[in-house]
Amino acid sequence: MNQSRMHDDDAWVDPTDAAVDAAAGRMLAFEDEVDRDVLRSIDGCVERIAWVTRPDQVPDPKLGFLLEHWQATASRRGDVPDRRDIDVLDLVPAIGNLMMLEVERDGFDAVYRVYGTGVAVKAGRDWTGHKVSEMNRITRTPASLLYRSCYRAVHRRPAPLFSEHASAQWTGARSWRRLILPLAQDGARCARYLVGNVPVGQRLLSSGELVAQQRRVRRT
Repeated sequence: MNQSRMHDDDAWVDPTDAAVDAAAGRMLAFEDEVDRDVLRSIDGCVERIAWVTRPDQVPDPKLGFLLEHWQATASRRGDVPDRRDIDVLDLVPAIGNLMMLEVERDGFDAVYRVYGTGVAVKAGRDWTGHKVSEMNRITRTPASLLYRSCYRAVHRRPAPLFSEHASAQWTGARSWRRLILPLAQDGARCARYLVGNVPVGQRLLSSGELVAQQRRVRRT
């Protein structure tokens, strides 16, 4: 696996809406696997982006379970599942790795409404109630453009999107596997995102690194 291209805080750039939409557009040019040149144009930390239709295309059993459940629900409805179709009790096998986001500004941003404990432990903080853009600005994560452009792409094409990227060195995971699933609500075909986010590998942080991590994720 490639190592993440780490950015110094001074070199970090907050993605503009134009940059987010352009990156999303490059993803939308593909029907399945996104070309590696496109991955590199987003960031060196990105390992894979793919529009997926089968559980065997997703290299994690929890994410495969989520995709299969979403597809079964979509089949019964005949369209993108509605937020009301989702019962958390049906998602117990993946519960600690689930996030629910509310779409804002046509997918250019989103607010974390649920942030799974298994995600928060590795990320260093529970981001419930924060916008994706706000989390990016606080942590200055090199994956900022990846996060926002993937959400924008799913808003433009309401379909399951998988990504994998190497983690920033201040997190407790070596990489993240993420599955974004659109949910409809009140007539909008993509008003929420149901997201499975699974850490891969473990990075043991020293006490000093843990202090630095908390300073980073708690700053304003």
